[in-house]
Amino acid sequence: MKCSECLAAKRALLRTKNEIESPEFKSYEEEVAFWDNLDTADMMEDDGEWFHFDVADERAVRVAILPDVIRNVAEHAHAKGVSTETLVNVWLIEHMREVASAP
Repeated sequence: MKCSECLAAKRALLRTKNEIESPEFKSYEEEVAFWDNLDTADMMEDDGEWFHFDVADERAVRVAILPDVIRNVAEHAHAKGVSTETLVNVWLIEHMREVASAP
């Protein structure tokens, strides 16, 4: 498939907007080149929202921790190369698993 044929095929795809009709290819390499160079941006509806993720509306909870305790936790976190928040969450998860598996 020549470059001009690729452009004609791409224009045909753009006309169909929501339905992609691929042209006939003479070889695997032609098909690979066609799909590798296809820009589907013009086929997407512009509803003003490119991506939408359904996520739980949950927020982190703040917990008061005594100054001496948090200093100690921060030292452990620094030694492990993680943030204080990460270490606290890991420890809490580990503890909850231990409690759940205890008789």
